[in-house]
Amino acid sequence: MPSLETRRKLWGLFFVAPNLLLFGAFVLVPVAGAFMLAFKDYKAGLGLWGSPWIGFSNFTDIFLNPVFAGDFWMAMVNTAVITVVLVPINIGLALGLAALIYPLGMRAQGFYKAAFYLPGIISAVIIAIVWQWMFSEHNGLINITLRSMGLSPVNWFGERWTAIAAIIISTIPYAPGGGIILYLAAMGRLPVELLEAADLDGATRWQRLRHVVLPLLKPTTLYLVVISTIESFKIFTPIYVMTRGRPANQSTSLVFEIYQSAFDASEFGLACAEAIVLFAIVMIFAVIQFKYLRSDEEY
Repeated sequence: MPSLETRRKLWGLFFVAPNLLLFGAFVLVPVAGAFMLAFKDYKAGLGLWGSPWIGFSNFTDIFLNPVFAGDFWMAMVNTAVITVVLVPINIGLALGLAALIYPLGMRAQGFYKAAFYLPGIISAVIIAIVWQWMFSEHNGLINITLRSMGLSPVNWFGERWTAIAAIIISTIPYAPGGGIILYLAAMGRLPVELLEAADLDGATRWQRLRHVVLPLLKPTTLYLVVISTIESFKIFTPIYVMTRGRPANQSTSLVFEIYQSAFDASEFGLACAEAIVLFAIVMIFAVIQFKYLRSDEEY
């Protein structure tokens, strides 16, 4: 007869088994297959196992082959620019709005939490379609507004950096919602005695925020920075819906480049190699962020 502890462990395994099986079937197996494809010249007729091994040729093609390297490096630079601009804006907006909402009453806090969070659960495709119309050169709301102000309209999707700017602008309004919720929750757990001590020492609201609140919010900031960085590197929907890489495939991102390599060019091995490179880049950024933002205190 198994012991009570053994029976508890067996029952625990029994209840988590369905999730583990689904995770293995739909996450681990595809990841393992993609890792194998990165080192193969995939042929649909030969399948995964029958396709020939080519070693690191897909990786060298990404960085050195003039046919593929140009598009990959352009996608890399675009993704880096989007990340560098979008992550600080998202974190700053989330923190600033949370600081404004926190002193309000519970009912007002609930209203603003819902108001800022709800846009984040709307389909990203629908939001991208709306922004695509707003950025339209001839009848878009933004250019109509510019004309009414006496300014020249902008061909947002006609140049590389205006297209990148449109992608960034379209992502900002609904991105900070989750960060606001997390910052408000963290602010509610801050030690009251530290805030009271700062008030007794004559600290202004800005000094209290900078020297007391922000250091205590480092764990929440770390989490949001890591998640926002990952999401920015994974940006796909606005590009797929709004620009499709226009103009001349100059507004692509890494994930959109992977999509094009796999489903437009049928270079599945190359796409998997690009996905592995993207994973390595995100992991390196996450390690660096953990090193410099990690804190022993959590609220």
